[in-house]
Amino acid sequence: MGTFMMLVGLPGSGKSTFAKRLAKEQDAMILSSDEIREELFQDMSHQEDNQLIFETMNERANSLLADGKKVIYDATNVGRKKRRHLIQYVIKADKKIAYYVNEHISTTKSRNEERDRKVGEHVIERMYKSLQVPILNEGWHEIRFTEPAFTSVVASRHSLENLILGDVDHDTLFLELSQVIPDFKDIYHLPQDSSYHSFSVSRHTYYVYERVKEDVKGEDLLMMVWAALFHDIGKAFCKSFRNYKGEPTRYANFIGHEHVSAQLAAYWLFTLRYDEELIRDVVNLVQFHMIPMQASEKKLNELELLIGTSLFEKLMILHQADMQAK
Repeated sequence: MGTFMMLVGLPGSGKSTFAKRLAKEQDAMILSSDEIREELFQDMSHQEDNQLIFETMNERANSLLADGKKVIYDATNVGRKKRRHLIQYVIKADKKIAYYVNEHISTTKSRNEERDRKVGEHVIERMYKSLQVPILNEGWHEIRFTEPAFTSVVASRHSLENLILGDVDHDTLFLELSQVIPDFKDIYHLPQDSSYHSFSVSRHTYYVYERVKEDVKGEDLLMMVWAALFHDIGKAFCKSFRNYKGEPTRYANFIGHEHVSAQLAAYWLFTLRYDEELIRDVVNLVQFHMIPMQASEKKLNELELLIGTSLFEKLMILHQADMQAK
């Protein structure tokens, strides 16, 4: 059996460009859902018959893998449930690697506008709110993050660490963070318009951050502080006065903010040149921080198995801080 390499990322994130480079480096074959749509229906934008498209893609992948080939699986692959089913029950390979194509939403939208075959902006935004960054225990042998197209801000990392680990007031913290990571500006004094939260998003974040600094000591402190700061950064993008059904609501909701927050954490921590272990830990704390809110014991046990006991314990510290900072 060969090696299976799945790409995970938004339309316009650079998956296909990365796939071509990876194929050359690894002497691998690319299977693209868009190209199979073109082959079967003479239309890359054809969105019906997705079952047939992916059945065809999976059959071809397994045929190549059975011959010992390396296969790159190029599709958005945003959902964890479908990824787990695919790699645990459908794809047969000796090695399975997920590549998270790590790019900022602004870049994906700009690239999409430059393409001949544009994806609707609402489609990209919907995927952005639902994309779940892959985690090792989905069934992967490795998780790798690609390098985004950015100007590195690593020179700012030392000053940012001094800032966030020091004694700093709310306004100074967010104004200085925003100079390097502009997405923090979007949650600065953003009203939550919520029956649950009385603080703005930045005030709530600040109190979670302060509580984490009190509760965590030692080598985990930096990672936990970044998780506290990023955990609700996606709320600016996700704020809406409509529910899951699209019906108007009296109070705001922030559906999908944990997924957006995790993607922003992945992007900005990569630009700051942190090692991938810290980035993955922060991303996983952020993307799973909503689950303990009303989870059953069974759900919490499943989550602990998924992320591991050590990270689960840290998640519960973040959860307690989050619950106390209303």
